[in-house]
Amino acid sequence: MTARVTIMRAEGPLSVECADGTSLFDAGAQVAAGIDTSCVGKGTCGLCRVKILAGADHLNPYTDEERKHLGNVYHLTKVRLACRARVSGDVTFEVVRRRQR
Repeated sequence: MTARVTIMRAEGPLSVECADGTSLFDAGAQVAAGIDTSCVGKGTCGLCRVKILAGADHLNPYTDEERKHLGNVYHLTKVRLACRARVSGDVTFEVVRRRQR
């Protein structure tokens, strides 16, 4: 099966078709969505934050790495780590940028 992943941006949405099981990080990389990372998708840096706008039910369950970096507030923030969130259907998200100090 394939899924459509849509990344909402100020410049307009980007969409990519990908296989079920693809991470949002890898889907975003296919269209140069500019998802932050320093560990390149290994789940150790916690920088690849994305806010799920639609299709949360088409993602795998919240992971231990996500709890470590993001806490247990997904139900409030809808923020996941792109490298840990894997699709099983259509998903729409936006990239969460780190606040500048």
